[in-house]
Amino acid sequence: MKYKILVSGNNPSLIMDFINHTETFFKSLSTTPSMKDIIGHFELFGPDAYVCFINSEHSSILPQISALKNDSSYNGASIFLICDAKTCDELAKNPLLAAEADLIIRRPISVDNLILRITRYFDEKKDAQAEEEARKAADIARKKEEEKSAAAAAENSERKHVLVIDDDRIVLKMLKTALSDNYDVTTMVNGVAAEKFLEAKKVDLVILDYEMPIETGADIFRRIKNNPKISHIPVCFLTGISEREKIMEVMALKPHGYLLKPIDMDMLIATVSNLTN
Repeated sequence: MKYKILVSGNNPSLIMDFINHTETFFKSLSTTPSMKDIIGHFELFGPDAYVCFINSEHSSILPQISALKNDSSYNGASIFLICDAKTCDELAKNPLLAAEADLIIRRPISVDNLILRITRYFDEKKDAQAEEEARKAADIARKKEEEKSAAAAAENSERKHVLVIDDDRIVLKMLKTALSDNYDVTTMVNGVAAEKFLEAKKVDLVILDYEMPIETGADIFRRIKNNPKISHIPVCFLTGISEREKIMEVMALKPHGYLLKPIDMDMLIATVSNLTN
């Protein structure tokens, strides 16, 4: 893609020489030094750069550059001043005017070298933009990672939620008392509403009595594991059975944990901590 260059100034011969010799590299268009014409061409042509050839009689041109940058037609184009030695020296004494230009090139200079200077400027600007975009992308990625880490830290710092299902209210009260200092604890006397509750609430662990009259712990366990929405929730059986056959029956279900009644509180707390982390 060729860069679009709008060319103006008070040196017609240099302007025509530039346009005639740079058509291979740029899409150039000339205009008069009139502010009206410059703005009109900015609106219609939308140049990437404005090249102004000026001699020492520049009093009517340099102020136009400031005015151009404040006009609504200005599209952020680069400003190049191609000056004779006297004008360059005068610009050096007036840093405010010099600051209006992105590139000031002293004449005499061959057209080939002028093309090289302008092309190099665009290449450096493109590289700088690419570096800035890469920096911004890296900043965005870093911020997202920081937000992600903060969210993970916040999630990890939240109290874990434990659901206890047991038909013995004394056991429920005892477990809630033992765990409430460090966990949010919900208790249920049967598993009839457990599945819907688990779908609606964030629960990190289910402690489930194996032997209950309405619905056994094994039945509730199977319903949890067969429901893809809640199958990830770890389940720890809590039961008073001690016969080997019964224990093997429980273990065959492959629960995440298994605790015997009467409850060893140290073992309970250690097991809950392991299964919720």
